[in-house]
Amino acid sequence: VLVGHSSGAQAALRYAEANPLHAVVLVSATYTDLGDEGERASGYYPSADGTENLYDFGAMRDNCPTWHQMHSDDDPFIPVAEAERVRDGLGIGDGCYHFLPGRSHFFEYGDDIKEVVLSCLRG
Repeated sequence: VLVGHSSGAQAALRYAEANPLHAVVLVSATYTDLGDEGERASGYYPSADGTENLYDFGAMRDNCPTWHQMHSDDDPFIPVAEAERVRDGLGIGDGCYHFLPGRSHFFEYGDDIKEVVLSCLRG
């Protein structure tokens, strides 16, 4: 089970494009680099004009059968619409998209994350 938080979620997405995994848990994932030059330099994100380095969601789904995504309504860095673009690209359904109010950018570890990871290991 690969867990990626924030920029690490993008690393997990890119890893899943080329490698088989049992499950991935994305926490505070964003679709774009949000205009941040440092994030852009990572090479994880599609180009700003949407013509290069696009996500291969089909390959991700083929390589990994189980996806969970966690996002909060009050994340100060990642707008909900960004998380929803990732959710929609992967086709993550309601039971695996965990919209958790009041968790900010998930700076503090919580049982909610642990329970999702454990469910991936059980199933």
